Amino acid sequence: MGAQLRGLIGQLNAVCDALAELETQIEAAFRAHPDGQIINSVPGLGVALGARLLAEIGDDHSRFADGAH
Repeated sequence: MGAQLRGLIGQLNAVCDALAELETQIEAAFRAHPDGQIINSVPGLGVALGARLLAEIGDDHSRFADGAH
């Protein structure tokens, strides 16, 4: 069981490392996006939530007729 546990811990560490690298790449892409600064200015939206919002809504400025939409 000890060898199996060491193997599982190694896999978990690899997943954590990959997640940390992905977070770094997401942050860099979000900060480089032209709308990133605008979205990041909304109170309560950090990089992770702002990037998710941008991904969900998209960056097509003609999608909504005006600010009310």
